[in-house]
Amino acid sequence: MQAQPPNYRGVSYDCEYCEICFQMGPKRLVWLCRIRADAACRLRPLIRSAPPDSAERIPTAGRRRSPGEASSSRSAPSRRRTPVSPIPSRRHGHGVVATAVVALACTLAPSVLADPVDQSDIDRSKASERSTSTSIASLEARLAQESSNLEEAQIKAQSANEDYLAAVDELNKATKDAQTAQANADSAADSTTSARSDLGSIVVQTYQESGNPLDPLTPYLTSESLADLADADVALTRAGEKNNAKVQNVEALEAVATSMQTIADQKVKAKEAAKTSAETAKTDAEAAANEAQSAVTTTRTNRQSLITQLAAQRNTTVELETKYQNQVESERKAREEAAAQAAAKAASEKAAADLAQKQAEQAAAQPQESAPAPQEQASRPSPGQQSSAQEPATTSQPEPEAAEEETAPAPAPAPAPEPAPAPAHSGSAASTAINAAMGYLGTPYVWAGESAAGLDCSGLTMVSYAAAGVELTHSSRVQYGEGSLVPLDAAQPGDLVFWSSDGSQSGIYHVAIYLGDDMMIEAPTFGMTVRVTSMRYSGIMPYAVRL
Repeated sequence: MQAQPPNYRGVSYDCEYCEICFQMGPKRLVWLCRIRADAACRLRPLIRSAPPDSAERIPTAGRRRSPGEASSSRSAPSRRRTPVSPIPSRRHGHGVVATAVVALACTLAPSVLADPVDQSDIDRSKASERSTSTSIASLEARLAQESSNLEEAQIKAQSANEDYLAAVDELNKATKDAQTAQANADSAADSTTSARSDLGSIVVQTYQESGNPLDPLTPYLTSESLADLADADVALTRAGEKNNAKVQNVEALEAVATSMQTIADQKVKAKEAAKTSAETAKTDAEAAANEAQSAVTTTRTNRQSLITQLAAQRNTTVELETKYQNQVESERKAREEAAAQAAAKAASEKAAADLAQKQAEQAAAQPQESAPAPQEQASRPSPGQQSSAQEPATTSQPEPEAAEEETAPAPAPAPAPEPAPAPAHSGSAASTAINAAMGYLGTPYVWAGESAAGLDCSGLTMVSYAAAGVELTHSSRVQYGEGSLVPLDAAQPGDLVFWSSDGSQSGIYHVAIYLGDDMMIEAPTFGMTVRVTSMRYSGIMPYAVRL
């Protein structure tokens, strides 16, 4: 078995495994001649940089000369032997080395004398190799943990961003509710003012027309019969009831307006508090993610330092060793992604089965709901029966004309909302959204961004579908409920795909647009830009959303 020729102090050697190096194995070979300056390993070095004719005549340490070499040495007049003192070793003496060998060794290469190696040398070499390997393994374990911590910190930061966006969405809804309540309160106040004005006019008119203190008794004094007197009494009673109804109506409107205003104010305050909390959580998550990123950077620096040491020990280059370690990391991630993809496929298949079962149950229950039982139909009174049954109860109430006349006008009804997009997949809308998203490639990731200056994940999907005329909320959690759920295996280009920290809608922290062929476009996370990349299946939701 031959090893790669090492390079020691600028001189290359052709080496064979000796017993010492062979014990370390070809993959863990440590060239002792590189560790010890006196070339303690019992290798057989041949100085390759020497001239061919000289190299052939160089006897190596621990190797006998062939008869041809001996005769050639004796016949050369310029190679007369000169007595040389033996070179002592640490434990055992060596034989006399030829003068030519010493001369050439001094001029062409460092000393390659073969020192005997004891067990302590072997143990030190093995310990050095084990120490380096252990350090690399420990560092790689730390690197993997730091990478995991970074991913967790990024998910935490993205989740905090989604908390913030959800709070903003709730705040917007609460603000609209408060505005509606305020409008209703203002309308009630206007009605109250108008009703009070009417009451004031009646009082003034009554005062002006009643110059004689006995005028209120006039209807009774001028009545010609008991029937006329009864009619006059009823008229006065109804007039009083009419005024009382006006007062009660005003008071009711004031109470409703006050209550609505109080509720609206409380709701806005609560949502503003939630927004503040979400912003605080987002800031904390960003800080944690930045700390994790800093830790990973430090770990990578340390890892590169040990890789450099390992490359020196293994007699390879830092570049090759780095490529090897990167390959190990890529293979680890590939294994994890393959496992996640298999789990996602199983979850998607289960989701498809559950969805089919739910649809079947709904279809089976629909005929029963549309056709009530005969007994139920018989027990229900007809509209005519209902009205006749209610007539006796309404005889003691004011006349309908008076009630309608005095009731405050209702506020104008809110405009009907725009119809939601059809659940069926719209190829044109999806294609338009994909093209719009492609226009944002390279746009930096910005928290809560929704413009060309910066985008987050749900901001990208929102502006992309806005180009197709589809309105989405700037929140991936809300977007999950704004379309039709389809199993992940049935996803089509343009569908939205989601990732969750716990598999639920409330745990969603990321969304992307599916492009087909296992590709997607996304705004990934901080420090990155909008990109097209392969699908990731770790943490993916089993359903996609079709708009």
